Amino acid sequence: MNDLSLQTLKMLANSSPSAKIFYDDLFCNSYDDFVRSVYSNLEDCINIIEEDAKVRANDGEDRLSTEIITFFKGRGYLASRDEMIKGGHTDLVLKKNNFKWLGEAKIHKGYDYLVKGFQQLCTRYSSGTESCSQGALIIYIRTQDAKSVIDKWKEKIECESLPEFSSEDCEIRKKLSFYTTHKHVSSGLPYKVKHIAVVLHFDPKDK
Repeated sequence: MNDLSLQTLKMLANSSPSAKIFYDDLFCNSYDDFVRSVYSNLEDCINIIEEDAKVRANDGEDRLSTEIITFFKGRGYLASRDEMIKGGHTDLVLKKNNFKWLGEAKIHKGYDYLVKGFQQLCTRYSSGTESCSQGALIIYIRTQDAKSVIDKWKEKIECESLPEFSSEDCEIRKKLSFYTTHKHVSSGLPYKVKHIAVVLHFDPKDK
């Protein structure tokens, strides 16, 4: 391909899901490329889920996570829910080539419950190896003020005394997500987690 055709393909990928799938497949040459594509697609998926919180008001964690898996299957990923990984059933598993990304999803019921989900992701399911060195904690928030929930959760996780811990802001989903990195207990390598709020609060005051 010459420079012009690559530029055209990139422009198409920004406006067409099918072109985006082809573009991501074509240029998925590293684990970082894979994860970048996962989070770009995940943002599209979350935006769709948030569009109608009312219809999802009674959905449990499994039902909400199934929507995410279905979305990723439609975009060409090898995706599964409740797959047995290491010592348990992982909520979200995405694979491409030899790369693997895991997600643990929780409806926000309290910060200790979120700690449990984080520990499941980091100490039960993930290997922390180079081909599986990132994952996400997806937080479905039905209470008001999702930003406040995320802010308090960030304070909580920063007090967990994780080895070689660091945190950073997320440029894609500002104020409603952030990253943490710590030394993985199994591999000894850095393990990076994206903490993501999904805003599902619905309490209209017009009636």
